[in-house]
Amino acid sequence: MATSYDLNVSGPDGKPDPVTPVNGKSATPLGPEGNGADGKATYTGKCESPAGPGQPGNHGCSAPPATAGANGLDAFSVVITCDAYSGAPLKLLNAGGTGAAGNSGGRGGDGSDGGNAGKQPKACTGTIPGGYGGGAGNGGNAGTGGNGGNAGDIVVVYGPGFTDTPVSADSQGGTTGASGTPGDPGTPGKGGLDSAGDPAPIGATGDYGNQPGTPTAGYGGSFVANQDNTKPSTYLKVSVSSHVTP
Repeated sequence: MATSYDLNVSGPDGKPDPVTPVNGKSATPLGPEGNGADGKATYTGKCESPAGPGQPGNHGCSAPPATAGANGLDAFSVVITCDAYSGAPLKLLNAGGTGAAGNSGGRGGDGSDGGNAGKQPKACTGTIPGGYGGGAGNGGNAGTGGNGGNAGDIVVVYGPGFTDTPVSADSQGGTTGASGTPGDPGTPGKGGLDSAGDPAPIGATGDYGNQPGTPTAGYGGSFVANQDNTKPSTYLKVSVSSHVTP
């Protein structure tokens, strides 16, 4: 059975905002325009113009960084003053909110293939290169989980008529949200064929997205209770102050 409390000053949890990973845009294919022009030879067997080289492939785009989770909020500040309090000890819940989960990075875009070299006539010498493949886009950085909210600092002042402290508190810092996962890089484009039929190198490989930062758990709160003989017999004052991180 869940514990019931007379007073709850806990901060709200960070609001979840799950987002489907956003991938980087893949490169536009070169199409026929990426291939080199065919070479030309005269009717007498002389090289008029050598074949043209293939064009390098286009690069894929990197995925954008994922968003971090929202932070849990701090416990609220409250002051309650009673000139006369009776009954069971006042039960107080004083907790920071839980951080929301960070989002995961998307996959990098694919590079496009390099173009092929044009056909080289026998009359022309030399091997004409194909185009390098396009580089792969980097994966997106992972989003950090939200920080936990802080519990408050509690100060209780009570009169001389109480034999025990008339307030009990359950204080706890908020827990952190889970961090997202870094995104994978895209696939590099293939190299185009040279005039001898051999492929050019593939495009540059992309990087994985960066690991997220480390979220911070909330402060656990403090509790101080003092009896004041100058106050009325069953006087009670409960102060909860939001914690300020130095």
